[in-house]
Amino acid sequence: MTDITKEIIEKKLTSIVLGNKKSLVEENIIEGISHKDGHVQISLYANKDNIEEIEKVGKLIEKELSSIKGMISVTSVLTNEPLKQNASKEAKQPKEPKPVEKIQGIKNIIAIASGKGGVGKSTMSINIASALSSIGKRVGILDADIHGPSIPHMLALKGKPEVNENKKIVPFEFENMKVMSIGFLINEDQPVVWRGPMVHSAIKQMATDTNWGELDFLIIDMPPGTGDAQITVSQHLPLDGAIIVSTPQPVAVNDAVKAIGMFKKVNIEILGIIENMSYLVLNDGTKENIFGEDGAKEMAKKLNIEFIGEIPLDKEIRESCDDGIPFVFSQPKSLIKDIFISFAKKIDEILSKKS
Repeated sequence: MTDITKEIIEKKLTSIVLGNKKSLVEENIIEGISHKDGHVQISLYANKDNIEEIEKVGKLIEKELSSIKGMISVTSVLTNEPLKQNASKEAKQPKEPKPVEKIQGIKNIIAIASGKGGVGKSTMSINIASALSSIGKRVGILDADIHGPSIPHMLALKGKPEVNENKKIVPFEFENMKVMSIGFLINEDQPVVWRGPMVHSAIKQMATDTNWGELDFLIIDMPPGTGDAQITVSQHLPLDGAIIVSTPQPVAVNDAVKAIGMFKKVNIEILGIIENMSYLVLNDGTKENIFGEDGAKEMAKKLNIEFIGEIPLDKEIRESCDDGIPFVFSQPKSLIKDIFISFAKKIDEILSKKS
């Protein structure tokens, strides 16, 4: 693999010419460049006047830099902090992230994430939260999947949240768990087409302006992938770690590796990996590895990350989500429920060792 350097990246960026015939670098809209292990992040300054143009520039950047040998992923992040026009060269270096303040009353904040959609991340989120609640923990769930909020449907919750006398959002409740989602703030059939800075504001406001009370765990259901919303959560919320969900399938595993790279780049610890849909139990009791075998388990071993466990592909898990009752509550005597409980205990143990 060719070493990717800042000089190589800047040379590529200089070749991008904007509509005013100036190069991207000359326009002074690059706030920072960071790169590690084949993953590159370019921060661009956007405001209400140039945001549409900047979003197009972001796509040009991703296309141009993807041609560099050894490149794994390119992410353009829109920020709303302007650069000084006469900033020194040192000021243009990637900035150290500002310390993120803890949210009062919350002991642990965990992101449940995946590199791609369709691997059961939201299903894991609600069942891990439910399992933690079942073992006596005080739990909240924040649905940060701005473009596809599914937690309201999975918990059969509807309506608009109220605001208390302190102008804090009053979260919904399900089986003693506190729940907040962008899905409560928009119409069910309304598409969410938001710009980068708007995503930032919405996620941060839901997290910090909700009256969570005292929680042992706040579970954040992340949007799939490694774009603006994921980086916003990682950089602006006080995460104690992330759990990656993947199926055994090589395509899912490859994308999970990218998600792990993104979290490491913003200094968020990976607490563990869960392999979902690991196998299907046939009528005769044998197992069929529909999506491959041990893909996520082997990835965890290779990357020296805790493997939290595997869970089978089961129709009743899907049905419980559609019915609005997490599997942990709908099937209290199931062996799969016991697996979720074991996940909760392992996660609690991992975080207890950290503190």
